[in-house]
Amino acid sequence: MTDTSKTSQPEPYDLEKCTVKIVLLLHPCQTDADDSDCTIAISTHEDIPLTKIVKRSQLDLPEPIKDLLAELKADLPQREFHARVKQSKTSKQKTTKTAKSSKTSQPTESDTSSIKQVQLF
Repeated sequence: MTDTSKTSQPEPYDLEKCTVKIVLLLHPCQTDADDSDCTIAISTHEDIPLTKIVKRSQLDLPEPIKDLLAELKADLPQREFHARVKQSKTSKQKTTKTAKSSKTSQPTESDTSSIKQVQLF
């Protein structure tokens, strides 16, 4: 039995009846006194977004976004730790793969004859 209530009909080009994507990029401050830029982008239907660059002081963010920013700020040290652990594991894996490939990339005399045979076909 299929669910017919969720058909994949395209959304209309009506602002009240389609999904609107809003992206807000808060660029880093260069100094404590810096009023950094923000990029705001808005689009529907996967179309090219309309964009505007404004100063951060021009924004009056709603409370839910302010709350999430505060939560993110508190969580950043933990996120940085996990990123470093992940990066460390990735670099160790690359080092191990490089060491293994350098050992296997130098064929012995018996290996070279079989390599030549394979290359002939």
